[in-house]
Amino acid sequence: MPGRRLLAIVALLAASALCVATEEIRTYETGDAYYRFLVWNLILAWVPLVFALAAYSRARRRIDVVVALLLVVWLLFFPNAPYLLTDFVHLGEGPAPLWYDALMLSAFAWTGLLLGFGSLYLVQLILQRVVGPALAWLGVVGVLALASAGVYVGRFIRFNSWDALLHPLSVADVIQDQLTAVPVRMAAALLGLTAFLLVGYLVVYSFTDLELELDE
Repeated sequence: MPGRRLLAIVALLAASALCVATEEIRTYETGDAYYRFLVWNLILAWVPLVFALAAYSRARRRIDVVVALLLVVWLLFFPNAPYLLTDFVHLGEGPAPLWYDALMLSAFAWTGLLLGFGSLYLVQLILQRVVGPALAWLGVVGVLALASAGVYVGRFIRFNSWDALLHPLSVADVIQDQLTAVPVRMAAALLGLTAFLLVGYLVVYSFTDLELELDE
C-alpha cells in the first residue's frame, strides 16, 4: 500500500509537470503569459491532497483532534481542486491556437480533478473507519456539495479559501445575498456541478477494487 501511494503521488507530480510544461511552452512560443495563473491554481489544488495525506497518516496511528483539524483545513481548500474546471471561461484568450489552449486547459482541469478525488478518497477511508461506510458516503456527497458551493463562490463572487478562513461571516453574508438575488442560477450551478463531481468520483472509485476482484 505505501508503494502504491508513492506511485500515485509520482504520477500526479508527472501530470502536474506536464501541465506546467504546456503553459511554459505556450508562453515561450507566443510571448503571452496570460495563462500563468493556471500554475498558481494548480499549486492550490495540491494543498487539499497534502492535508489529506497528513490526516490519513495520522489516522493510521490514532484518530484525535489533530486529524479533525487537518480535515477542517482540507475541507476549506478542497474546492481549489475542482475549481480548475471553471478556467475554461478563459478559452480563446491570447494568440495561441484554440486547440492548444483547449488541450492545455483540459490537462490542468483533469489533473486538478484527480488531485481532488485522490484527497477525497483518503478522507473517505478515514470517515469509514470512524462512522462506517454508509455515513462515509453521505459525507462524500456533502463534501462535493460544499465544494460546488466553494467553486461557485470562487468563480462568480471572487472569494477564495483564505477569505473563508479569515472572514467567514463576510463570506456567509455574500452567499446569503446571492441566494436571495439569483436563487435559480445558483441552485442550477450547484446541482449541476455536484452531480458532475459525484459521477466523476464514482467512476474513479469504481476502479479501486478491480485488483482485489481479479485476485479473488
